[in-house]
Amino acid sequence: MSTKVVVYNADYDKELLKEKIKKALDYFNLPTLEGKKILIKPNLLMSAPPEKAITTHPILIESLIEVLKEKGVKDIFIGDTPGNTSTNIDHLYRITGLKEVAERQGVNLINLYTYGVINIKSDIAGEIPITKFIKEVDYVINVPKLKTHTFMLMTCAIKNTFGLVPGMNKSRMHAIAINPESFAQILVDIFKEVNPLINIVDGIIGMEGEGPSAGNPRKFGKLIIGDDAVAVDVISSIILGYSPQEIYTNLIAYKKGLGEIDIEKIEVIGEEKDKLYNHDVAKVKNFYSLTKNLPSFMGNIASFLFNKLIRQYPVIDDAKCIKCRICENGCPKKAISLINNKMVIDYSKCISCFCCHELCPQKAIRLEKSLLAKNIFR
Repeated sequence: MSTKVVVYNADYDKELLKEKIKKALDYFNLPTLEGKKILIKPNLLMSAPPEKAITTHPILIESLIEVLKEKGVKDIFIGDTPGNTSTNIDHLYRITGLKEVAERQGVNLINLYTYGVINIKSDIAGEIPITKFIKEVDYVINVPKLKTHTFMLMTCAIKNTFGLVPGMNKSRMHAIAINPESFAQILVDIFKEVNPLINIVDGIIGMEGEGPSAGNPRKFGKLIIGDDAVAVDVISSIILGYSPQEIYTNLIAYKKGLGEIDIEKIEVIGEEKDKLYNHDVAKVKNFYSLTKNLPSFMGNIASFLFNKLIRQYPVIDDAKCIKCRICENGCPKKAISLINNKMVIDYSKCISCFCCHELCPQKAIRLEKSLLAKNIFR
């Protein structure tokens, strides 16, 4: 039998979302949830209001909470760690709308920084610390936001579990894995350990362009649900206008036997499969996506040329910069510092991971390309 992914047309209407979630969950052979403890893992990249489309919408989270209550779940927790380690967690929950939801629903907002970590094995990183709290609940429900991503092309179900890596460990993972393919292997290692019970994607209003934070909101009008996160990300990548094979996390997770990548083997329920592709999404193109199918010797040459001639790099717009130093704090290579009252990037240290671009709340960091790169990335 083929893997199932449910795709419904949807808006931010709580009662309608509840109906759609309940209907979708019936398609999957889920265990009983009565008396269980569940962690809801949204995407809370930064303290941004829902209308910015950077974070999972609180109405979707509230709809899910009410469905879980009806199923007899004993304890419901909501938790994530933002990209900026200096973010006040209470402020994050308030601005993203989840503090109000939690208070209204009587569920637990938790600070994952306070629970310690467990270390999981990784071929790339050796060990990856993730929050110990996942061992204190019966299941994790993954509720990502559908967005383009300047480094990974897309962020959705698999990448959303990266938020369970607390503190500066996120930056350390970027410093270890300096290209999307190796970073994807780290993401897949984390996802495998977290092993979400179900993935519910907020693709109602997602993001296109320079995501995951500096892009533009785009109404896709889709709620995407599945217990196979690889298949969910395959469908999500198609909605964003990508081929599923362009996304490293799809390929690596599939090769590890963690899910299905073959679109012909994925049963889409609710929507016609051939109508999901969006040709006009402002997608991200990066060097790595253009060269990953080259033979290894050509890839090595291309990598050398990229490092020397075909650079894509962050630039700070002084007029927009408020010197909050979030970019400095989040840079895995410590390539950014405040000098003479200006944020300055040391390009000899920069690895083009674009963490600074991702974390800047002012959209004060843009991505520039060298002259040769501009011709390649047209």
